[in-house]
Amino acid sequence: MFIGQAQASNDFRKALGDDDQTGSQLTYDFHLHTAQYTDVARYWQARHAQDSLQTATRTKAHYFLKKAILPTGLIAAGLVTMAVPRQTVLSKYRIHDTMHGWNPTFHTSADNYLQFAPAVVTLGLGAMGVKGRNDFLNQSLLFTKAELLMSVVVYGIKHATRVERPYGGVFTSFPSGHTAQAFLSATFLAKEYGHISPWISVAGYATATGVGVLRMMNNKHWISDVLAGAGVGILSVEFVYLTHQHRWGKKRNLVFAPTLYQKGGGVSMAMTF
Repeated sequence: MFIGQAQASNDFRKALGDDDQTGSQLTYDFHLHTAQYTDVARYWQARHAQDSLQTATRTKAHYFLKKAILPTGLIAAGLVTMAVPRQTVLSKYRIHDTMHGWNPTFHTSADNYLQFAPAVVTLGLGAMGVKGRNDFLNQSLLFTKAELLMSVVVYGIKHATRVERPYGGVFTSFPSGHTAQAFLSATFLAKEYGHISPWISVAGYATATGVGVLRMMNNKHWISDVLAGAGVGILSVEFVYLTHQHRWGKKRNLVFAPTLYQKGGGVSMAMTF
């Protein structure tokens, strides 16, 4: 419409006897202003996209930091029980003697299976089509990545610290892998289905806590190992959910929009993943 108006004005000037140079200058000025407006629009579009990305990144980082407070506190508490003198109430030795003294012959293998229970429930619900935060494919990917991260961290720390187990002779006590697995599973369940009912999350974390207690009662771990393992398990899931960028298997939205250029127009395409 604007180009038509400019051309009409140009023809009008010719009819009045104006030379071609004036008409050409008018058309040139019009295209120049159009180009300037287009450049400004592009600048602000790019600026808005950049600001939106920065805002989303800050929001995610802030959310992760909030979620990291509890597991970081658990790890710190575990380190405290290792650092305080043996005679103090918070010492891992004092707590172990108290718990193991309740039933010195206690033994169960339930903790070997309960550590996976919340994760099995989560993936089972996803496989049956029960709607969670993610579909079954992405649940599987998230769980796999969390498992890999947790395993690397746990076994890396075990071999770096070489803390002796309560029963002696084995130096892979800190942190507890069973407890890390249990709290990873519980956090995974809470992430996917905790929005349905808070009792789902409660059940998952109660199971994980039970695993930690059983590890101590079985004389396999100190309380420091259990606390740190719980923290590592939770953090592994939170970090993976924070960094999971691609939603595999989800429908991609394709949007077309008209776009003005200096001497014409075109169509812009935007795809959301």
